[in-house]
Amino acid sequence: MKHEMKKIGNIVDEITTYFLEQNAKELNIKVNTSDEKIEILVTAKQMSNTSGIAENLKKYLSYPRAYEMEEYYWELAGENEKEGLAIVGSMVDEAMLDHNDERLYLKVIRLRHKASSSKKKGN
Repeated sequence: MKHEMKKIGNIVDEITTYFLEQNAKELNIKVNTSDEKIEILVTAKQMSNTSGIAENLKKYLSYPRAYEMEEYYWELAGENEKEGLAIVGSMVDEAMLDHNDERLYLKVIRLRHKASSSKKKGN
């Protein structure tokens, strides 16, 4: 369980760092946990180029979850600027994005148990 919580902490760290690097003036992060899944909800406000930031996030967070890679690379999340979001993408099951000129909304879901069939991530 502690190992799983450290993974969640690294995911939150990587997402937080990314938005701060994009000069978000306000950042709200909420983590909801249940027996089945963990949801990370993010609202970032007052960034320039919100559309470009959303496209970049879609690119990296759309990677399919890779259980076998996750065990080796999860500790690197939060450590490397470029690969960090790609590692996060391989650690979550779903990523959903929405944005307007002033705000970007991100929701990532990590299932607690391996799913028998892989889900395709959407936005």
